Amino acid sequence: MRKILVLIALALSAGASAYTLPESVTVDSSSCSFAPGRFSYAFLRNNEMIGQIMPGICHYDHSEERTPDTRYFVDFYMENKTDTFATKNEAMVWMTQVLGEYYKPVTITRWQNLRVQPPKVVLRYPAGWDYRLEKYRSIFKSDVQSENKLVLMRTDYRGKSEVMMIIRTPNTAKLTLHQVVEMTAQMNRAIDLRSAGPSEVTIGGKSFRTSRNSFMIQMDQWHFWYADDQEIIYINYNLLKDEKVRFPKVMTDIIQSISW
Repeated sequence: MRKILVLIALALSAGASAYTLPESVTVDSSSCSFAPGRFSYAFLRNNEMIGQIMPGICHYDHSEERTPDTRYFVDFYMENKTDTFATKNEAMVWMTQVLGEYYKPVTITRWQNLRVQPPKVVLRYPAGWDYRLEKYRSIFKSDVQSENKLVLMRTDYRGKSEVMMIIRTPNTAKLTLHQVVEMTAQMNRAIDLRSAGPSEVTIGGKSFRTSRNSFMIQMDQWHFWYADDQEIIYINYNLLKDEKVRFPKVMTDIIQSISW
C-alpha cells in the first residue's frame, strides 16, 4: 500500500507554514488584485483543480464605502463541499483534513450480500451501491435467452457510475479461452496483451486469466477471463482518477467474495 500522506510546505503570506496534504496534491497561491497582502489558494492534483480557498476581500475592490469581507471561503470540488471560516488557518486546516480523508483507501464497514440467477453469481458489495441485470448479446457469440450480465454501480454527488460488470454466458460457439481474450481486446483497443501479458488468478474456485491496462490515461481497467465448453465468464472493473487511490482494496474484496 503506497504511502498516502506527505508533508508539503505551503508558502503563505504570513510566512512558511507546513500542512499535511495527500501525495501528489499541490497548492498554488495567487495575489488578490484588490487586496494587497491577501492570497487565494488553488489545490491541484494531476494538473486538475480540486479545491480552493478564497478570501472574501478578493471578490471586490475594497474602498471606504464598503466593509471588507474578512471571511475565507473554501470549496472542495470532488465532493461538492463548501464552508466559510474567520481565519486563513482555520480554512487551511479544514481543507487539509478534507483532502486527507478523501484521498486515502476507502474502508467499507457495511456490506450487502447479492445472489442472482441468471446469471448465477454470488458476491458481496458495499452498502449504498446498486446493481442491475441485463441481457447482453454483443460479444462472445453467445445464444443467451435470459440476463447474462451483472453491473455494479457506485453513487456519489455526481450520480451513478458503473464500476464493475460480470458477464456469465453460455459458450454457444465453443470458443477457446484465447479466442475469448482476443475478442475482448478487439472490442476494447486499450487492452494491450503484449505490454501487460495475462497472468492467472483463482476466483470462486475457477482459474481466470487476468490483465490490467490504462484507458485514455485517466482510467485503470482490470480484466478477468474464463472459458470452458459450457460457459464464458468475463469480469471487468474500472477505476477512474481518484478511484484509483480510494477503491483498489474494495474491488479486490468484491472479487474475492465471488462464488459461482
